[in-house]
Amino acid sequence: MNVLFVGNSYTLYNDVPGQVAALAAADGQAITTDRVARGGADLKAHATETGALERAADPAYTHVVLQEKSTGTLHDADDYHRYVRRLGERVRGQVLLYETWARQTGHAVYRWGWSGRSPVVMRRHVRRELEKAATDLDAEVVGVGTAWERALERYPDLILHDTDGHHASPAGSHLAACTFYAHLSKRDVTQVDWHPDDVAPELSARLKAVAAAVT
Repeated sequence: MNVLFVGNSYTLYNDVPGQVAALAAADGQAITTDRVARGGADLKAHATETGALERAADPAYTHVVLQEKSTGTLHDADDYHRYVRRLGERVRGQVLLYETWARQTGHAVYRWGWSGRSPVVMRRHVRRELEKAATDLDAEVVGVGTAWERALERYPDLILHDTDGHHASPAGSHLAACTFYAHLSKRDVTQVDWHPDDVAPELSARLKAVAAAVT
């Protein structure tokens, strides 16, 4: 597999694509990853400014991951559907839609009605728009946000958000990578003996168990 990630800081933080490749290598699987990512970019920017439109059309990529800005599906769903379609229609392989996570409880975004006013509702609203796009594009949704929600339900002590309550901590990015690897490989990620240096082995095992359960 040759996977292109198109996204922003939710892809860049703690190198989610690189972690997917490392998990694959440790599991004896051939998955290479590449990325077009820019902090703060939404899919409109990727369709018009970053060169992702041309990169996504490269037939060398077996999978292309499209990651919208975390609030883009909420306050501007029409734009999201317009540009995810523009990008997705260029992909020669399989389109994967990155379900992002909700902001931390108490984050200022929940003052706004379009956010859903709670993490659970925010995540469900994001998922709803991704599933509409998936139907339109014959794409697959990778349930990273669902994995975060399940992990925090199972292990309330986990710190998945960075200090801003928005981006991912090392553990949060590792959970994202494990979810992507499980989705791509269809293998049992709990059996993969690899973790980044800033995630303890015991914590990695917890995160892998959640990723396996949602894929």
